[in-house]
Amino acid sequence: MQVQKTTVESLFTHERRYLIPLFQRPYVWTQADQWEPLWDDVRDVAERELDSLDAGAEQEHRPHFLGAIVLQPRAPHGNHLPVLDVIDGQQRLTTLQLLLRSLRDVAQARGDMATAKWCTARTENANALEDVEVEQHKVWPTQRDQPQFLEVFQAGSRETLEKLYPARVGRRRNVRPVMVEAYLFFHQAIAEWLDEHAASPKAATALRLALQRRFELVQIDLDAGENPQEIFETLNARGVPLLASDLLRNFVFRRAKGPAHSEQLHGKYWARFDEPNDPARPEGLRFWEVETQQGRLSRARLDLYVQHYLAMKLERDVRIGELFREYKLWIEASHPFATLDEELAEFGRYADHFRSLQKREGDADLSRVAAWLDALDTSTAYPVVLWVLGEPSIDVSARGAMFRDLESFLVRRAVCSRSTKQYTRRFLELLRDFKRAATFDRATFHALLAGGAKDSFDWPADDEFESAWNTTDAYRTLKPGRVEMILRAIEQASRSSKSEPITLHGPLTVEHVMPQEWEKHWPLPSDADISEARDRREEVLHDFGNLTLLTQALNSSVSHGPAAEKLPTIAAHSNLELSKWFHGRSSWTEEDIRLRGRALFTKARVLWPGP
Repeated sequence: MQVQKTTVESLFTHERRYLIPLFQRPYVWTQADQWEPLWDDVRDVAERELDSLDAGAEQEHRPHFLGAIVLQPRAPHGNHLPVLDVIDGQQRLTTLQLLLRSLRDVAQARGDMATAKWCTARTENANALEDVEVEQHKVWPTQRDQPQFLEVFQAGSRETLEKLYPARVGRRRNVRPVMVEAYLFFHQAIAEWLDEHAASPKAATALRLALQRRFELVQIDLDAGENPQEIFETLNARGVPLLASDLLRNFVFRRAKGPAHSEQLHGKYWARFDEPNDPARPEGLRFWEVETQQGRLSRARLDLYVQHYLAMKLERDVRIGELFREYKLWIEASHPFATLDEELAEFGRYADHFRSLQKREGDADLSRVAAWLDALDTSTAYPVVLWVLGEPSIDVSARGAMFRDLESFLVRRAVCSRSTKQYTRRFLELLRDFKRAATFDRATFHALLAGGAKDSFDWPADDEFESAWNTTDAYRTLKPGRVEMILRAIEQASRSSKSEPITLHGPLTVEHVMPQEWEKHWPLPSDADISEARDRREEVLHDFGNLTLLTQALNSSVSHGPAAEKLPTIAAHSNLELSKWFHGRSSWTEEDIRLRGRALFTKARVLWPGP
């Protein structure tokens, strides 16, 4: 066995074939779990490369590690190209080929023949002599995946693949082969990034150089006599890996002035991270060890906190796999603290703020924005929120106003179906600009938030918010949990000073007033064109105007019943302001849905004011 470091360039430059054995599983990587994280890394490295090109000077860049692959050579045979069996890493190699093919087609469509030629040379063997149609491909998948692989590589453009696999067939979404989806994802991501940097003629070169120079893998080459299955099982054996926070703790306490100082520091600053979540149940999981989902990541809370803390301090994205290295480099290069006590005191202070966000503790504004960050899966804003919480010059009133602005910004963007793709970068830019402002007041924060780039980070104004509110399939687009939070907020805001104070503690469910399965008890008008009437009904079925909150018991009892029974039952048993619309009603039409939607919007516009 030989172990060596290699690059994407070295891996795919040579005339050889990487053959995925038939016993391997098919291609299974997905957008959320693998393609998006890979593209995020490629994009970040490319942007650093572009900064170097624009500056006209080579800057030092750390390599980006893509993981390990295990290869075993086959004995040479006739005029065939050298073949290596891919024992481990086939998903990674296949994805890299799909990414390179996407880049080739984007570059070719834009007339960038240099980049297209480079990509072609990294995906195709130019000197295949035997079985050329097969041997020209650097990577050759399992038999099951070969048809879709060939379709992607022979298409030559996004448009060709989309004609073969349209997004929709009739009313149904078309299920595309996974490699086709991967190609389309990378094609769109690359095109959007190049459009974003259209002012720079070096953007495509930066992307190519990033892939060529900066991405490394560990290549394990097996000898012909070694058992590949045994190696595979050893590499993938289950264990309990060290957390980044474990490494960080070792780094911190190795700098203490002996055992006594180390014990003092631990008791004063670090013991909180080892305390049980519930002191009455010490056998339970500790708060900081609990695995928590944030975006695509599921990590121990302490590791997630370290990631957000470092991003706040460094004002840039910090990858979860680089936490210890980044923290160590920051401390050793910048010397940001005079003493170890000072370092740990600040680390603990911001940890308390992170805990408040996770547990939704504190004042009403903090609890509410924490709930929205969780509901909208927008942990990318944590560095901003942590810094605001930790900045002593920002008083409670100004801080609350900033959090209400942030809540409005996020809710309006969610309703308007804005993309969250650039949130990590944009929130860190917001943090950087705010930290450099003359004053840390609400007006400055509001102005920075309102000045974001169109679509990628804008704060939608009333007209667009209203249009989206009244036309978006809210239940499908936002999902029930977010719709519930929006309706709960409107319910609380609808209660006047004359209303009894009611706090909605119990679980409530989102109910379609006109049910999703309406055909049996909610007939279309007898004099209507059936096709047009059905389309009009389906158009408003999932709108805010047709959604309300009910207890589970009430929901179950009325769910699909006819309007003449359902509406009076809701009015009789629900005490919510949202339900007053149904008092005295025995019918519920598409026009009623639109009227109620517009009425709810008047409250939403005030509750989440625009820029």
